[in-house]
Amino acid sequence: MRGSIAIWHDTLADDANGYAPRVEVHINIWKGERRSAKRRFHLLDIGFRFQEMRSLRTLSISLPFEIQSDHIFDLFDVMHDSSTLSAIFNETLSAGEVQENGKTFAALNEPKKVQFYVSRCSRDDRSLTTIGKGGDAGSVIMLRDQFFDRMRAKIGDQYIRLRIRVPFHIMNGFVSEVDAKDSAFLSTISTSEIVEFRLNERRNFSAAILERLSGGADLIDVSAVHYFLIRDMTVEMTQSHTGFKKMRRLEPEIWERYLRDEPQFNAQNMIIYHWSSVAPPQSTVDSFTALATFRAYYTGRLWIYALVVVALGAMGSASQAGLAALVGMLWEIKDPWQAAAVNAAIFFFLVFLLFFIVRFGRRWSNPLEWVIGFFSARR
Repeated sequence: MRGSIAIWHDTLADDANGYAPRVEVHINIWKGERRSAKRRFHLLDIGFRFQEMRSLRTLSISLPFEIQSDHIFDLFDVMHDSSTLSAIFNETLSAGEVQENGKTFAALNEPKKVQFYVSRCSRDDRSLTTIGKGGDAGSVIMLRDQFFDRMRAKIGDQYIRLRIRVPFHIMNGFVSEVDAKDSAFLSTISTSEIVEFRLNERRNFSAAILERLSGGADLIDVSAVHYFLIRDMTVEMTQSHTGFKKMRRLEPEIWERYLRDEPQFNAQNMIIYHWSSVAPPQSTVDSFTALATFRAYYTGRLWIYALVVVALGAMGSASQAGLAALVGMLWEIKDPWQAAAVNAAIFFFLVFLLFFIVRFGRRWSNPLEWVIGFFSARR
């Protein structure tokens, strides 16, 4: 991810003093795998637990890549389930009755005490615009003032959660992949993957975002960031910029509902990694970065691999036949036994040559230069 996600807000001028908006941010990145052939995308789930919102007019989430409106989904209905709610927050919670014409419900703990309220963020409550141009172009999701006017009617923390489907190989996305250079010749491809997430990293903001912030908008106070990266368990983590808080295997029985509309993700075979940053009570998390690298193995394009094998076999047969014919003409070999001996000798020579190249070829960056130097040294 070359850029950074930025979260800024506009406040109600008359009520802003002493009531700076404050939020806890939850990020889930579900890394899609290549074997998902039909629907190729990653998932970015972003949740906000608003702890202070009396002066909050609008909230803007800037992404360093472009998306379309049909890539954004509200997860209110998915969250209205006690098992799913408990899985998301990793504590025992139950979902109360839906109120206000299907727009909110309470999340309750064991004694049935309200922990926070979950609100629906429909299409009418948000807008999507493009910011920047060219390689710096991104998308801004803005939660409108009417949405916060409705949420302010209830006292207590408020929570919303959105899902963004990020297409594979999108420019400036949070996933980068590096294939082996000879991947076309392999039946199994080893790929190095980098998953990088940045939040409110000013040095990675585009010029358009910096201009917006200098025009009066402010980055929202973030009390904590909880970042979860979910990967297929067959993928191996090779390094991380810092140690993660915990790692565990997903419990399929309580995550199936959460992934019910995402058939390419199988909770049975997934590992979740958790990074976090929590600010002291009177402080904020100014920025957050998490980077991890992985080694993944995928099945290559077998039809290309088969064509390469057939082509190499044909080339080998043609080379052997050509050498045998040339030797036969030079030495005027007509006896079948002698011709068979020549064919066998050429075969073993080619096998030895292939072994020599595979065994020792990587020691020299320029094999031709080594051969010239070898014979020059013996003059």
